[in-house]
Amino acid sequence: MLVRTFTACLLCATTARAQSETTRHTFYTPRDGAIAAAFFAGSAGLSLFDARIAQHFQDTSWFHVRIGHKLDNYFTHINETTLSFGGLGVWAIGRALGAHEVASVGLHVSEAVAAASLTAQVIRGPLGRTRPKDTEHPYENPFEFHFMKGFRHFEQRSFPSIHSSSGFAAASVLVAEVHDRAPRATWWVGVPAYAMALTPGLSRMYLGQHWASDIFAGAYLGTFYGWRVVQYAHAHSRTPIDRIFLPVGWTVKF
Repeated sequence: MLVRTFTACLLCATTARAQSETTRHTFYTPRDGAIAAAFFAGSAGLSLFDARIAQHFQDTSWFHVRIGHKLDNYFTHINETTLSFGGLGVWAIGRALGAHEVASVGLHVSEAVAAASLTAQVIRGPLGRTRPKDTEHPYENPFEFHFMKGFRHFEQRSFPSIHSSSGFAAASVLVAEVHDRAPRATWWVGVPAYAMALTPGLSRMYLGQHWASDIFAGAYLGTFYGWRVVQYAHAHSRTPIDRIFLPVGWTVKF
């Protein structure tokens, strides 16, 4: 599952770079729907193994499970809220110090996390997929859906994982920014960034909150929005959001 998620992120990032010319005109491109369909089809294929993977993540005879159960409550706090506010914090510091590039990176992180989270909510609300530990037979039925229940019931908000989408959105912004400014450093930043991005989703699997396919789909959403937000911002020197949050010549004086 880890290899598949990394491969998906690399493929999504490569595709995003290939579409950078089209992104100069619109945020979404004609190919986005087809690419998203392909990734969600891959997630559907992975769901055939969800039960086996979920049960494995609860089997304490494995060393990684014992370690995961000790750390899951820490890494689960890396989520849409902490990452969004963290990005805004970096933006505020950058604005205060007059560091425009720092401020823009922080803003892009918050934008990408928010966009990925909103998209995930739009999907999970109607879909109503039940979380692994909340199925009628816990960890055994990844195909238990309660359509339209995801809006009102936390237990039916499994697919896709917002923890995963948020982590990968933040990581993808960092990698995309580095790729544009210092291409040779892309791999040096990308590998640890995406490895760290996996931890929130994995923590949710140890907690029984998500199936592997939820994490996979969330990783795609986050990677897509992270790269796309940066590409679009760099292709348009003054986007409407930039004009509000990154006004030219504005700094806080101490």
